[in-house]
Amino acid sequence: MHTITLYHDSSYDFDAVDLHQCRPYKDFGQGFYTSVDISHAKSMADRNEQMQKSKLRRLNSGYKFIGKWLYRYQFDADKAAELSVKEFTEAGREWGRFITLNRRSKGVPHKYDIVIGPTANDFTNPTIQFYMSGGVGEVGSDAAIDELVRLLLPYKLPLQYFFATKQAIECLTLIRKERC
Repeated sequence: MHTITLYHDSSYDFDAVDLHQCRPYKDFGQGFYTSVDISHAKSMADRNEQMQKSKLRRLNSGYKFIGKWLYRYQFDADKAAELSVKEFTEAGREWGRFITLNRRSKGVPHKYDIVIGPTANDFTNPTIQFYMSGGVGEVGSDAAIDELVRLLLPYKLPLQYFFATKQAIECLTLIRKERC
């Protein structure tokens, strides 16, 4: 059996992945994201904690932040071979066009169960808005996509694994969860 250890951060304590709770407008669509790098997952936990606290303050909701959680999964790559998997081996034009589509679409605007590829930086939405406004050249042109990809700095961040369907989630086995 071919397995890969993946990590997921969250400000929520859960025992099972609920795809309906996942946020839309992300790199590969609305779904469950993991990282191959534990330090990247922990840094995302820190970022998400700050966003969650800011949101709670803005809403003046009275809710308290419950903490950061780190989840460790085993991904069964053999089981995933039966599914529709898209793998980006580099952050190129195809990847740039794909994340632009997903960042601007609610839900999952593609047919893949699992997507594997580079992670874009934290400034993805403003960068895509700049691109869509023509700020880096004619929208859709190869030159503009090349500049978009360069601005997203994907070469500085690890691979992410995205799970869009229940069948994809079934390729994951929770090994451990812990507060961080």
